[in-house]
Amino acid sequence: MANLSGYNFAYLDEQTKRMIRRAILKAVAIPGYQVPFGGREMPMPYGWGTGGIQLTASVIGESDVLKVIDQGADDTTNAVSIRNFFKRVTGVNTTERTDDATLIQTRHRIPKRR
Repeated sequence: MANLSGYNFAYLDEQTKRMIRRAILKAVAIPGYQVPFGGREMPMPYGWGTGGIQLTASVIGESDVLKVIDQGADDTTNAVSIRNFFKRVTGVNTTERTDDATLIQTRHRIPKRR
């Protein structure tokens, strides 16, 4: 495991990971329920998909292969930064091939209505 010394696997503490996994289950299992979620501080700017990064951090395992998509591309600044972040704090392999991935994080903006 290539984790940073002094940090938990995937950066977040285990209690936070459990809280996020419970929120995910509620969001999926209860139709129409909006789950209140207070994100933790992450070592990257808000607006870079930190909520999705926290979701990924709560479910990623040591044997996963991660693919990151940002606005439909693998090579954007955000996608590369997120991929490098997870390589550094988990040591997992990453890929740009969908078929090779066991976990895919995707980040898309929903266009505003005019």
